[in-house]
Amino acid sequence: MQPGESSEQKWADVVNNESKDWHPDYIRSLIIDAEEKLHLQEIWRKAGLAWIFLGNLALIALAAIATLKILVQISRFAVPIYVAAGMSLLASPALAYWQYKRTRSTRIIIKKLHVVRRRTQAEADTGSDGEHDSALPAQKRYRDDVPDLISQFREDAGRTREVHNRFQSIIIVGSVITSAIATASVSFVQARWLTVGASAAVGLAAGFTGYFKYHERSFNSQQTADAIEREYEAVELRVGKYAKLSEAEAYALFADTVERLRDEQNKRQQQLDQPVEVTREE
Repeated sequence: MQPGESSEQKWADVVNNESKDWHPDYIRSLIIDAEEKLHLQEIWRKAGLAWIFLGNLALIALAAIATLKILVQISRFAVPIYVAAGMSLLASPALAYWQYKRTRSTRIIIKKLHVVRRRTQAEADTGSDGEHDSALPAQKRYRDDVPDLISQFREDAGRTREVHNRFQSIIIVGSVITSAIATASVSFVQARWLTVGASAAVGLAAGFTGYFKYHERSFNSQQTADAIEREYEAVELRVGKYAKLSEAEAYALFADTVERLRDEQNKRQQQLDQPVEVTREE
């Protein structure tokens, strides 16, 4: 690699030249770099989403105040507010799509790097222990990949938990604001439309929360991540049901247990995807 070569070029070289004799530790370091970049992209994505929702909402509110002439100080800047709101609303979809493409590209790179790492690790194991026709090396690699699996479940739990908390915040704050605006509409007729909008936002948030069951999805993913982590620590320390087993037996039992936990997680998620009527019939 050249000293000034960027991370993207290094990732592309590894992914596009899988047959090259890359060292597994080097690929693992690239995965860490890519995951760090993904973390920063997620921070910027959240900041962008915050602006898309809160920033645009604030601009729309200012435009409504300027139009209704509720505050004279704001009405003086009606034209700049209209221009800023229009530009922000037009640019928001492009910003959201650009951020989505960035994070998706980095996620794909990480998945491809994991594939290359497993392949190079398998070749290294075959070269060093090729005389044994055993599943133990594959089971050890499986155990090495389990932390990534745990991280995926926890990230999924965190994402769904954040969505659930946002909708719950909209429901709580929106309910209070709706009551306050309804009281103010007695004196200000213009505020009645704000009451309708706040009530609609609360209703939509409650509907999405009840239909998609974000809280249950987050709980299931977190529960599965914790269960797999306990198995990972147990087989590593040879405690519990792995205490009196040989190395091959312990890793075989560990792989079977993790696959069973993943299967149970998939079944729970499928049950949440089913309509309420189907669930009651079963």
